[in-house]
Amino acid sequence: MTVEINTPHRAYPLPHQSNLLEQDVLRLISAIVKIDEDMAEQLQAITSQQQALGTQQQKLEQHKSDSAEALAAIVQTMSEQRAEHSELHRKQKINHLLGESLYPL
Repeated sequence: MTVEINTPHRAYPLPHQSNLLEQDVLRLISAIVKIDEDMAEQLQAITSQQQALGTQQQKLEQHKSDSAEALAAIVQTMSEQRAEHSELHRKQKINHLLGESLYPL
C-alpha cells in the first residue's frame, strides 16, 4: 500500500520511506509535472504583468510629455502677457511724467 504524503502548500506528492521505489518514482514524476505547470503559470503571469506595466509606463510618459507641453505653453503665454503689461506700464509712466498722451493706450 502506498503512503500518500504531500507538500503543505501546493500538495505536490512526496516520496515516503515505506513506499516501493516504483510507487515513489511515479509520485515524483507527478510532482515534477505539477511544479512545471505551476512555474509556467507563474511565468505567464509575470509576462502579463510586465506587459501591463510597460503599457502603463508608456501612458505615463505620454502624459508627462503632454503636461510638459501644456506647461511650456502656459509659461510662454504668461511671459507674453508680462511683456505686454510691462510695455503698457512703461507707456503710462511716460505719459504721466510728460503730462501728455504721447502713446495711445
